[in-house]
Amino acid sequence: RGVVQEHWQNDLYEQLALGSAAQTNPIAASLLESLDDQRFKALRDTVLDEAHLYPGAVALEIGCGPGMMLEGIADRVGPEGEIHGLDLNPHFIDIATRRSRMLGLNQTRFVTADCHTLPYPDSTFDAVLAERLLMHVAPITRVLTEISRVLTIGGRAVFADYDPYSAFAAGPDPTITSRVLASAASVYASPLAARETPSACIQVGLYVERVHGHLLVFEDPNAPNVQGITSVWAEHAAAGRQVDRSTVKRWERAVERAIAQHRFLIAIPHVVTVVTRVR
Repeated sequence: RGVVQEHWQNDLYEQLALGSAAQTNPIAASLLESLDDQRFKALRDTVLDEAHLYPGAVALEIGCGPGMMLEGIADRVGPEGEIHGLDLNPHFIDIATRRSRMLGLNQTRFVTADCHTLPYPDSTFDAVLAERLLMHVAPITRVLTEISRVLTIGGRAVFADYDPYSAFAAGPDPTITSRVLASAASVYASPLAARETPSACIQVGLYVERVHGHLLVFEDPNAPNVQGITSVWAEHAAAGRQVDRSTVKRWERAVERAIAQHRFLIAIPHVVTVVTRVR
């Protein structure tokens, strides 16, 4: 599987290179650096465990990206189950499809589509998984209504989004850091999704089983992910236009100094919401 991962990572580099700036969000590039990171894997495992998948289950991952949860879902639903993946980015769907073939998974189906209008019949899925999806869509109640529609009665959905307004970076000046991160948060369609998901689920008729937190802490300033995350935050901060580019550049230089002095730390809080369709 290590060789397979290397091949499909190279594929992802190729696809990202082919995609235009409009098609490729800066976060896409950072996915490459997070694939092997145990912190991101632990979050994915939490989502998988909360889904209560079982042999023969029919599962859907919305916002599946390049198929990072493929193997975890396959291990749980087995060859008799079905794995469906949906993403708006056709490059990711192409990669996920090819990776699925390389892994010998015959029970997978992928589609490029908008999650606001899911292309599936009512009561299709036993489980729906969505990791860091809802913060990118609006209104989230419309997406949740669609998810409720395609879930079977008793079916389970698991959502995990991070709260960009609660994320922090220790090291640079806290005042400028809070301004940069607030500007970065503003680019998301629903930056408060992590906080609002439980109540939104209740609003559309889903039963909230449980809600809990999951904190990702990057304490090693020289870890590859740290540079990727701070680069994404800087790009988003500039796009958010709540701070000017000179402020963003000043923050990036402060981050570099903090890293060089081994006093940089990132913490990213996620909220995991687990729901069931009861009617």
